[in-house]
Amino acid sequence: MKTTPFAAERRQSSLLAVCRLRIPFIQLFVAAAFAGLLAGCTGNPPAATTSTAAATAAAPAATGFTILQINDTYKIEGLRAGAEGGMSRVRTLRRELEGEGRPVLVLHAGDFLFPSVMSKYLQGVPMIEALNLLDGSAAFDELLFVTPGNHEFDHPEPRVLFDRIAQSQFAWISSNIAVAESAGTALSPMNSLFPNVKDHVVLELGGIRVGIFGLTLNDQRRPWVDYGYELEARRATVARVLDDLEREGAEFVVGLTHQEIGEDERLAKEFGDRIDWIVGGHEHVAQFLRVGATTITKADADAKTAYRIDVRRAGGAIRGASALLELDTAVAVDPDMVREVATSLATLARTVEEKTGRKLLDVVATTEHLLEGTEPAIRGRETALGDLLCDVLRERLGTDLAFVNGGAIRVNDDVPAGGNLRVYELEGIFYYDDKPVIFELTGRELLALLEKSVSQATLGHGRFLQISGLRFRYHVAADGTTRVDAADVAVRPNGEAGFAPLDLERRYRTATLDYTWRNGYRDGYPLFSAGDGKSSPALLEEPQISWRQLTEEALAALPGLRITTDVDGRIVRIEEP
Repeated sequence: MKTTPFAAERRQSSLLAVCRLRIPFIQLFVAAAFAGLLAGCTGNPPAATTSTAAATAAAPAATGFTILQINDTYKIEGLRAGAEGGMSRVRTLRRELEGEGRPVLVLHAGDFLFPSVMSKYLQGVPMIEALNLLDGSAAFDELLFVTPGNHEFDHPEPRVLFDRIAQSQFAWISSNIAVAESAGTALSPMNSLFPNVKDHVVLELGGIRVGIFGLTLNDQRRPWVDYGYELEARRATVARVLDDLEREGAEFVVGLTHQEIGEDERLAKEFGDRIDWIVGGHEHVAQFLRVGATTITKADADAKTAYRIDVRRAGGAIRGASALLELDTAVAVDPDMVREVATSLATLARTVEEKTGRKLLDVVATTEHLLEGTEPAIRGRETALGDLLCDVLRERLGTDLAFVNGGAIRVNDDVPAGGNLRVYELEGIFYYDDKPVIFELTGRELLALLEKSVSQATLGHGRFLQISGLRFRYHVAADGTTRVDAADVAVRPNGEAGFAPLDLERRYRTATLDYTWRNGYRDGYPLFSAGDGKSSPALLEEPQISWRQLTEEALAALPGLRITTDVDGRIVRIEEP
């Protein structure tokens, strides 16, 4: 049965009357600060809640249910010193929705184990512990389901993922992935290896039978994983699982997906008469789209926002309505989750110091201007942080140009003007501590790279390039398509005094990261399309220094350890009528 949307998409804050903790989350690294944290609150912490399943059973029968959707949650502590997002606000929102008396189905559309500073040092354990606590109970959470994202497969050892699945007090849904216990052994569907991994599920919630299947893209290749994601195989999987859901009486079908928005659109177009809602992840910025009668939603990363989707039966039809909720300081944090996050942060601080000899709160430099590292910024426009990182590459390596893909900068947070850049931020910025490489690009190849870089600038795609040694403008048409004209690009080659027009035939000495040179095909760059550097320009140099070390040496050489970099207009967006 198809859903009939009846409410306009809207963005709002949820005002919740729970004790607000005003101490910045980053202070929770200091164990002594946390010991007196709750004592500084006004009012009392909320009473312990029953599990979701128990609360649902005790409540009077209600028609319909509510979906709470999150996706791409890497930082359980939230953003901007805990002022935005984070799992403590998700817990509060869930409790508020449950208080309305209808069942609340929590769906996570993938990417939570990796990558983050916590996962780098603690192997994703805190992420699972936070999700386990979302229902306020140690019991198995019958109404929380996750689908794997591409980053769930980041760790090369399968046992890390398998241990996190076993640790989970909730179910995973994967309809297309097969895994092996180690490289070279037989592959089996994920649901055949773990009791809490399902191929699909059908639940009756508020008098409606909802069916859920899971679909994950094949972005992270591992020898022990087969995604079955090639187009024909994917179509066959979706057709099979939809048949299963229909046989089992599903009235409202949800695709829990982790893939690019274009593939969600394809899914809706090809199976739209059989899929009511696609709860998606991967892009990191909120999306709302209707394709025929199918609705596609994605929330912002790190629970900066969450989707509320109300599903009701009315007049013989099942209808859905959604609202995008901002999880900011208007939403109270949950004290129990804050306590859990604080414990994880303290463990992280100890572990980092043991392994590196550095304290997370040690100051590396101060900045005169805002260093934006949040993903909508670093993946969508020029930022001072991107300028700084690329300027270091270009100046220290003596190249004409430098660029870094926004997806390589994983801090997803800002350093405010006048603030301190600490080891904590460096750990996030250089989560992927790649090595730089040097090669030559023709002006024509550079133009093609720039066009691809901005092609999805509003979608939070990691392909967006931060740059140095050039400046350019790009045009956005009314239909959202983009273009970069050669006349809008200017280059300042090494040793030359000023900017000059782009010469399409000239060869420019360029620095970037080894990842892009080898794997730029993952971001759709034709120049790197063969993968593993096979179609990439020949390397001129492979400096034997890491990106992080290069940057820290540059920071240490700054007068007064003071960063003065600010945005200077090197990337300009022009909206066309």
